[in-house]
Amino acid sequence: EPILAHAINRVPMLETAGIQLFFNGPESFTPDVRYYLGEAPEVKNVYVATGFNSIGIQSSGGAGLVLSKWIKDGYPPMDVSGMDIRRIHPFQSVRNYVHDRASESLGLLYAMHWPYRQAETARGVRRSPLYSYAKELGAVFGEVNGWERPNWYARDGVKPEYEYSYGRQNWFPCADHEAKQLMTNCVFFDQASFAKFSVEGRDACKVLNHVSAANVDVE
Repeated sequence: EPILAHAINRVPMLETAGIQLFFNGPESFTPDVRYYLGEAPEVKNVYVATGFNSIGIQSSGGAGLVLSKWIKDGYPPMDVSGMDIRRIHPFQSVRNYVHDRASESLGLLYAMHWPYRQAETARGVRRSPLYSYAKELGAVFGEVNGWERPNWYARDGVKPEYEYSYGRQNWFPCADHEAKQLMTNCVFFDQASFAKFSVEGRDACKVLNHVSAANVDVE
């Protein structure tokens, strides 16, 4: 009611317009608020376009174009990795995970979109062997694909938690300190969450040199 009152104050004709249609229907939301698009990884030639998170109508033209070309050519006409259904890991299909994270995502859809906002639900799915050690050092964790990763280390009385703002956030001095230590001292960087590929065979070195920024053919 307060919202309607403010709307009528802004647009007076709303007071006498009446309600022409009252509609309440189901909507599909995904845990990361990005829709599922592309060929299903388990079934060849089954293509998916679902979970549009209340932006289905405005996305329909582009999604339809991408999907039609994908079906015709066997690959998408542009980078749609952020929406590709193959990004989903098995743990992200577990009922408890979907329930908790999708509920949080829906609740935040029209909330303030703070920079660097971290998910609060369905955490701790994957942890590095160094997790406890990093936490003792004051690590403040973020989550990527289920991995708990140290985003920054609290120091000098800074609370080990995000204080969201559109200005300089509370972690900035801590990150600044880490960057300076990297330049002048020694730091450790946990890469447990990064993908690892084993490239083998006669042309392994040639392939790696092709995709790498530096020469890997060294002793």
